[in-house]
Amino acid sequence: MANPVLHPVRHYLNTGLGVGSWLLTRDHKRIALLYLAAVTFFFFVGGAFAVLIRLELATPAGDMVGDDTYNKLFTMHGVMMVFFFLIPAIPAVLGNFLVPLMIGAKDLAFPKLNLLSWYIFMAGATFTMYAVVTGGLDTGWTFYTPYSTVSSNTNVISAAVGIFVTGFSSILTGLNFIVTIHRMRAPGMTWFRLPLFIWSHYAASLIMVLGTPVIAITLLLVAAERLFHFGIFDPAVGGDPVLFQHLFWFYSHPAVYIMILPAMGVVSELIAAFCRKQIFGYTFVAFASLGIAVLGFLVWGHHMFVAGQSVYAALIFGHQ
Repeated sequence: MANPVLHPVRHYLNTGLGVGSWLLTRDHKRIALLYLAAVTFFFFVGGAFAVLIRLELATPAGDMVGDDTYNKLFTMHGVMMVFFFLIPAIPAVLGNFLVPLMIGAKDLAFPKLNLLSWYIFMAGATFTMYAVVTGGLDTGWTFYTPYSTVSSNTNVISAAVGIFVTGFSSILTGLNFIVTIHRMRAPGMTWFRLPLFIWSHYAASLIMVLGTPVIAITLLLVAAERLFHFGIFDPAVGGDPVLFQHLFWFYSHPAVYIMILPAMGVVSELIAAFCRKQIFGYTFVAFASLGIAVLGFLVWGHHMFVAGQSVYAALIFGHQ
């Protein structure tokens, strides 16, 4: 009897092999791999800047690059690593790949929006890379005013616009996760049967949706003030540079938890899998993830103890 012909199983890697099938895909697993390729590229770009920084510091004289170039290397390393690797890495890659699989959904709630978020991410990265390759940026990744709005003669506007655009990618990804977790869980997958990986991504998504618009608008205001000389942050024309710090850290402190909460979810799943036991205190860990997301918005002032805020504000933030 002749051997039956075995047809290969169709899956996300061999459904379509052309470039177009990847660039137009709505499969959450393929989009996760697109994000993986993108964030890996930016990791190596940021890592290259880090190598140059360490080479400069290898000798006491610091004789490899000049002071201005060193400031640019330091800034561009921070921008690449924070906005284009650390923040999107786990949510956009592992989150996109695993969230639907772990709750029993066929895909994320908005597949087209998911693909759009990757294109927006790449568009924002393109603006930022333009700033990198056409002279660089020297403000520090924090873009502190009034230096970024008045004094710096580097490509602040294109970098700020790039991060502004990238913010929409983060917002759409977080929105997609929230709706998917709320509305597309398999029958019987109640809230307290969700894996802790899902809880951690749900908490991080709340920060992405609520916090990212603040940093996006703040950096857009930096670009606008630099172009049109508004008096928003520049004290010479009635602005307040400390206002920028409040707005910046209102997002950038919770952003720490966009990075760490999904990683904590990964660790929780790995421990449970390799110990072959359920996580002790599951409910506590789940609520702690949400608590971290909420409380992260209330402690930004501890980045600003030397910025001139009142003693009473410093006292409150210090006790938090």
